[in-house]
Amino acid sequence: MDLSSISVLIITAILIAAVISIPWFVSRRVFHTWNRHKAETVHRWESEGVQFVRGPVGGQFAGLESLGPDRSMKGIGFVALTENDLRVTRSVPSEVWILTYKQIKGVALQSKFLGRQAKKSQFIVVRFVKDGEKDKLAFMVNEAEEWGKDLAQAAQVKLKS
Repeated sequence: MDLSSISVLIITAILIAAVISIPWFVSRRVFHTWNRHKAETVHRWESEGVQFVRGPVGGQFAGLESLGPDRSMKGIGFVALTENDLRVTRSVPSEVWILTYKQIKGVALQSKFLGRQAKKSQFIVVRFVKDGEKDKLAFMVNEAEEWGKDLAQAAQVKLKS
């Protein structure tokens, strides 16, 4: 092997290492941020005496209808049902939505929300009224049908499939 072949092999090895390590680093960073967000938020809620009926579990925040498909920030977070409300979070940028069961006017399982297609699960779409304004919020969790049933029962609304 001549010097130019060795140089090409070294450069190729460096590029392959970079291609493999960058996604790993990014996914670890996202996972760390989500875990910190969950720990801080759940700890604060527990110190306030919040009792969880279901969750908190990891979820995918799918957006708010009022913001529209272009401006709605989607992202990972977590979801919890408490004795009094539904809590949905997004870890980056950090945001928390707390909807009392009285504010919830409907719950539906849908395969699409804001132009986005669910692949493995369904979106749980929550129709609500807050400060006199109607809106919809959607999220995905494992066992979407069970979560939808529990949420609809707690809010005393019908689950639409």
